[in-house]
Amino acid sequence: MSVKTLYFDCFSGISGDMTIGALLDVGVDFDFLKTELGKLPIDGFDVRLSRVDRASISAAKFDVLLAGEAEHAHEHDHPHVHRKASQIMDMIRGSRLPAPVRKRAVDIFEKLAVSEGRVHQMLPEEVEFHEVGAIDSIVDIVGTAIGLEALEVDRFVCSPINIGSGFIRCQHGVYPVPAPATATLLSNAPVYSKHVEAELVTPTGAAILAATIDRFGPMNGFAIEKVGYGAGNKSFDQFPNCLRLFLGREEGTHDSDPRDEVFVLEANIDDMSAENLAYAGERLLEVGALDVLTIPAMMKKGRPGHLLQVIVPAGLEDDLSKTMFEETTTIGIRMHPMSRRVLDRELVQVETPDGPAAVKVSSFRGKIVNVSPEYEDCARLARTAGRPFKDVQAEVLKLYSERTNR
Repeated sequence: MSVKTLYFDCFSGISGDMTIGALLDVGVDFDFLKTELGKLPIDGFDVRLSRVDRASISAAKFDVLLAGEAEHAHEHDHPHVHRKASQIMDMIRGSRLPAPVRKRAVDIFEKLAVSEGRVHQMLPEEVEFHEVGAIDSIVDIVGTAIGLEALEVDRFVCSPINIGSGFIRCQHGVYPVPAPATATLLSNAPVYSKHVEAELVTPTGAAILAATIDRFGPMNGFAIEKVGYGAGNKSFDQFPNCLRLFLGREEGTHDSDPRDEVFVLEANIDDMSAENLAYAGERLLEVGALDVLTIPAMMKKGRPGHLLQVIVPAGLEDDLSKTMFEETTTIGIRMHPMSRRVLDRELVQVETPDGPAAVKVSSFRGKIVNVSPEYEDCARLARTAGRPFKDVQAEVLKLYSERTNR
């Protein structure tokens, strides 16, 4: 069985505008993109698509133009608007964009918030985005989410990433390439440095990969259908500064039953209130935990307590351990490396009389095994329409079944 796949060939790194340019070049309609971006609750910007030459390769160049800036085109040329991560994500969640697009865009910003928070020792929601908080970069990320959903891809794969080399000047000083937040986002990704002394991967580009890619590796068994090039701002002699996307089909046998590596962190707790324990669970999820489980347990000397179990991605076990020590009363944490098997998942949007809602569809080796309406969407529609939650949930499932004949 073959799977529709989008392959990111990051031989010259990746940025937000390069990604949108490549998505447009590989088949996303520019007018559709503009219409969907108009659903954002911001104004004072326009977008432009042009073709440029990068070392004799013709590539699509995507630019965001702020009001009154007819000739300038990218986040590094614009005065930065400082916005907190919580404000940006609330703005996206409150937009008229389809639920899958909102979710993907928020996922990207959450990756950015966590990485910036780790670098600057701040809560993710309090992080102010100097490099990615301006209007043009919000458009870059939301535009990427629109394009990725429009292609209706089942799997995202990425090559090793050329990160560049040297130093860059940011608001906080001079930093080595990759910048600290970018380096955090590239955890567990294969990287190399070759050809040019420049920053090739921006935080926005790294966050897109962190929130999107299912697997890093070569294009084994890949049938290419379309190729797209998205141009970066810089132009290098004899080296094409482009992101290349391959759209095609990949044999699903080696990855139809994917596994990834995680850590399970555990602590026995018998001296915390239920409220404090619940808050600790919320914080752990905010800073990157995949799941948090609190299990009632009988402790030594017959004391009632809880087993706190936290599943975290490999590479984040130290950060999540720090949060566990800060937010709970435990004095010791057990850590177990584990592999996990996950179902293939996709979000399918349905239109109800009260508004859009997403349905999560989970598959095992190509066969659908679970269909579940997204809780937040159903809760929002129930509150807005003044209807019982279970009625909205049943209606969303019925509409999904009618749409897919399942």
